[in-house]
Amino acid sequence: MFRLLTTILSIFMLSACDMKNNNADEEARNPILFVGTYTQKEAHVDGKGEGVYVFEMDTLTGALKYLNTSESVLSPSYLAVHPNGHQVYAVNEFDGGDNFATLTAFEYTPETHDLKVLNQVSSVGQYPCHISVDNQGQFVMAANYVGGSVVLYPIMDDGSLGSYADYKKHQGSSTHPRQEAPHAHQIVQHTKKGYVFAVDLGADKIYRYDLDSASMTLNEVEFFDIDPKMSGPRHMAFHPERDIVYVLNELIGTIEVTALTDSSTFIGNIQMVSTQQDGDHREPASAAIKVHPNGKYLYASNRGEINEIVIFRIGKAGELAKIGHQSTFGKTPRDFVIDPTGKFLLVANQDSDAIITFAIDQKTGLLTETGHELSVPTPVCLKFL
Repeated sequence: MFRLLTTILSIFMLSACDMKNNNADEEARNPILFVGTYTQKEAHVDGKGEGVYVFEMDTLTGALKYLNTSESVLSPSYLAVHPNGHQVYAVNEFDGGDNFATLTAFEYTPETHDLKVLNQVSSVGQYPCHISVDNQGQFVMAANYVGGSVVLYPIMDDGSLGSYADYKKHQGSSTHPRQEAPHAHQIVQHTKKGYVFAVDLGADKIYRYDLDSASMTLNEVEFFDIDPKMSGPRHMAFHPERDIVYVLNELIGTIEVTALTDSSTFIGNIQMVSTQQDGDHREPASAAIKVHPNGKYLYASNRGEINEIVIFRIGKAGELAKIGHQSTFGKTPRDFVIDPTGKFLLVANQDSDAIITFAIDQKTGLLTETGHELSVPTPVCLKFL
């Protein structure tokens, strides 16, 4: 009898392990993609979305399958996913008039793919345009484009956002008509060094902060001026292995390649490269920049009249060599993302209401069409779980 019970128990445990492994295999093959959208008409966009959309991607083909849409909130444009996979945070990108705009915390349920609103908090500014979670999963950081400020929020035990713990207002302006005041456009923590960088398009500056988790403060250490003036730094990306930072300048369509010291001090340009083809004098309106997980390739998008992804090979010292340009087959590639396998690059064409999937050649880094295009109203941000 004991031997029979032992056999049955062993079979049950093996079956449970198989089910767990099958679920893990399924998740690996079909990673979850969250898509932030604009939902209403604003001065700079005609929003048509309904909230945050949830898809799964087939890593064999790059095809997307619709799963769900979040509870309705106002223009959840840029997103951040908590490392635990159970919360998604969004900026609500709008002008609140006499009131501030907001941020939304969602609870994600993997079994049903529901995104339920946990709470909303003030962004302490207008048109918040970027949001991120710190490396330890303790805080959310947001950047307000109008007002030129960055804000720190503690994450509560249930995943909701507490009232803001710290607020920093940037100073300065520059020479372009869009640089009449500071416009914070990104705040992100270095994945290894722990320093927090805030990119300000209006001030032509990058601020460096220390995140003090005990006092829940962002302590400014220094700032770095972007040269030349009217560059309009928008986003930055870190190399996964080297102490190299790539800064995308929206207004002049360039990428600044900069080295970091051990203290994360910028130590001067290694290189400044254009995102446009030789002889192309159209306005670039650069938007997103990403480094491939293998550290060999870098991609950046240009909107406006250009609407393409520019492709670079990364050299041994982190320098860039331009190797290609790929049309996004749509208007306004506001954001793009490389899937967890590194095999596909997905582009959100905001003004043509579509997400396009490209295959990445693993030997060259170049992009090729897959034929997969999905209709999504005014997509802004793409984030994998």
